[in-house]
Amino acid sequence: MVADGPPAQLTRVAAEVDTRLRQLFDDELARWKELDPRLAEAIEELALVVNSGGKRLRAAFVYWAWRGRVDYPDGPHAEAADTLDTHRSHPHVVDVGAAFELLQAFALVHDDIMDDSATRRGRPTVHVAQAARLTAEGWKGEPRRFGEGVAILVGDLSHAYADSLMAEANPAARRIWDDLRIELSLGQYLDLRSAASGQMDWETARRVSTFKSALYTIVRPLQLGASLASPADPALLAALEAYGRPLGRAFQLKDDLLGVLGNESQVGKPVGDDLREGKPTELAAIAFERGRGDQQSILAGIGRRDLDASQVEAIVDVFRTTGAVDEIEARIGDLVIEAVAAIDPLPFCEQAKEALASLADYVAARNS
Repeated sequence: MVADGPPAQLTRVAAEVDTRLRQLFDDELARWKELDPRLAEAIEELALVVNSGGKRLRAAFVYWAWRGRVDYPDGPHAEAADTLDTHRSHPHVVDVGAAFELLQAFALVHDDIMDDSATRRGRPTVHVAQAARLTAEGWKGEPRRFGEGVAILVGDLSHAYADSLMAEANPAARRIWDDLRIELSLGQYLDLRSAASGQMDWETARRVSTFKSALYTIVRPLQLGASLASPADPALLAALEAYGRPLGRAFQLKDDLLGVLGNESQVGKPVGDDLREGKPTELAAIAFERGRGDQQSILAGIGRRDLDASQVEAIVDVFRTTGAVDEIEARIGDLVIEAVAAIDPLPFCEQAKEALASLADYVAARNS
C-alpha cells in the first residue's frame, strides 16, 4: 500500500502547530536579537531544524485524543464542533502539540550527533553545518568539537522551549510529559548501547521500539491529550494504550523498512545509515535468525561505518531472501488491524474515532 499523502486530520493540526511554532520563533528572535544578535543565532539554527519538515504526527495524536474527550456526549464539556477551531476552547492543546515537535527536534539533533549523521531532511545536520562554519569563518578550535558542542546546545534549547510550552498543563498531563521524557532518554540509551555491543536480538529491538516509538510517538501523546480535557482515569489510559502500542510498533517497523528500502529524498537521511550504525531492528533480528552460511557473513557487516552501497545492497538482499521484509510487512498489517480494533470501545466522539482510524492507515502506508 502506498500513501497518497497525509490525511486532513493530520495536515489541519500540523498547520495550527506550525503557526504556533513560527510565532514562538519570531518572538524569541526579536527578544534576543535586541540584547545581542549573536544569541539569536542558536534560535535561528533551531528554527531551521523545526521548519525543515516533519509530519507533526505526535501533535495530531494529542489533538484528537483531547478532541475525542471534549466532544464525547458524556465527556467533560460535551460540546459539538465541526472544525479545528475547537482548540480555542482549550488554549493549551496547540501549545502541547508544538511542545512535542520541539521535543522531537531536541531528540533528532542529539541523535544526529550520536549517529554521526551528515544530513537530515535534505540539509546538513546541525553539528556538520556548524563544523563547516568554524572552518569557513577561520575561527579557532577543532571543527568537529565545535559543531557537536553547538548542536548539543541547540538541542538543549529546543528541550527548554518544549518544557516552557507545557507550563500551563494540568498536573496529570505534566506527569505523563515527565514520564515520556525519561522513557525517550532511556530508549535512546538502550539503542546506543545495543548498537555498540552488537545486540541484534528480537527482544532488544522490540524494547527499543517500545520506548522510542510506541510510547513516545503514540501512546503518551494520546494519554496526554486526553488528560488535557480532564485527568484521565486508569481505564481510559489503558484503552488508549491498547490502540497506541500496536500502532507505535507498526510505526517503528515501517521506519525500519524505509531505512533500508526507502527513497533518500523522502526519508530525509541516507538510506542504509541504520545498517552502518548497527541499529537493533526486528527486520535484522529476523534475518539473523533465518540466515545461513554466506548470508550470516553478509549480515555480520551490520554496524560497520564503512559499508559501501554494494554492501548495503547485499544486506538488503539477505533481508529479502530470508523473508524478513515480507514478515515485517505482514506484521505491520496485523498491528494496524489490532490498533483499529481498539478504537471503537474508546469513550470518544465519532469524529475523533474516524481521525484515529485515518492516522492508523497513514502510519502503515506512509513513504517517509
